[in-house]
Amino acid sequence: MGTYLLKRLLQALPALWALATIVFLLSRLLPGTFGSERILQNSGGYYSKGTAADRQAAYQDYRKRTGQDLPLFYFSVAPATEPLVPKLRWHGSRNQYHRWLLGVLQGDLGRSYKSSQPVMKVMLEAVGNTFWLLACSMLVTFFLALELSIRMAGKRGGRLRKFLLPLLFVIDSIPPFVLALLLLVLLANPSFLQLFPVFGMGYYIPQELSLWEELVQWTYFMALPMLSLVLFNLPYLTSQMYDSVSTALRADYIRTARAKGLDGQTVIRRHALPNSLLPIITIVSDFIPALVTGTLIVETVFAVPGIGRLLIDAVLSRDYPVLTGIVLMIAVFRVVAYLLADLAYARADPRTRQQLI
Repeated sequence: MGTYLLKRLLQALPALWALATIVFLLSRLLPGTFGSERILQNSGGYYSKGTAADRQAAYQDYRKRTGQDLPLFYFSVAPATEPLVPKLRWHGSRNQYHRWLLGVLQGDLGRSYKSSQPVMKVMLEAVGNTFWLLACSMLVTFFLALELSIRMAGKRGGRLRKFLLPLLFVIDSIPPFVLALLLLVLLANPSFLQLFPVFGMGYYIPQELSLWEELVQWTYFMALPMLSLVLFNLPYLTSQMYDSVSTALRADYIRTARAKGLDGQTVIRRHALPNSLLPIITIVSDFIPALVTGTLIVETVFAVPGIGRLLIDAVLSRDYPVLTGIVLMIAVFRVVAYLLADLAYARADPRTRQQLI
């Protein structure tokens, strides 16, 4: 098992390297940089008080400190001196990409252009909020979808199916951003129902809160973001789990179990559900990356200081080291999700376990 997981990890490394390289190069090719927008500006800001020559000197010093004065890659393509004959210029290892790649291999993702702090430190400060929001939403969505699919698959689930499936279809047709805004209008609006706060992670209290008080405050402020994530992903997950359980209920062993006199819920939970775990594991492994994408939207709408909001801020401020680091982290998270799915396959099916050894 350990050898198989190591092999899968080694197979994923080239894809991670290619993705990170593409994001690194494309981000540097975008017009505008953080330094040019903050230092070379003519009005507003600290540097606008100096002359154009002073601003240019400060900008060149900034580029040198951040390594942006170096060539981008190992080679560059100069304008063609002859028709259809581009001129290649070799820069060697003294370039931005080589420096960044060596840092990544040593666990250093560089420094933020905006705050000059290490990218890893900036991401770790934001990842805690995202992790708990993601974990709680994932657990609630999974168990709610599983219970609803079991209820709908039962003999008495006809009425529930007629009501729930159209409702889930309507919810699934609403764009995630619009759905989050609807929840804000309906449940955090003084003109309608102000049951929850509009945004943020809580308010400052001079005295130290107990663990229970901090948990209550966090849950109160995270209720709407979690509800948004659950509604984003519940329709797809419920429909897929319902199809998987319904397929298992048509097997011959289910008819045998029913012939023994077992009630419908016992047949589903003890016989159909264990045999439908493999399709459900596949569904969940594909569902986790989609949940991460939804988290980016939710953190932006509800102003949650997490990875999603940090990513948007990095894009808007042209903070390319942070942008590349977040994309690389999300890619690693997806690889880990697939490795965990392989472990779950081996746990659910002994035949799969023998193949993985």
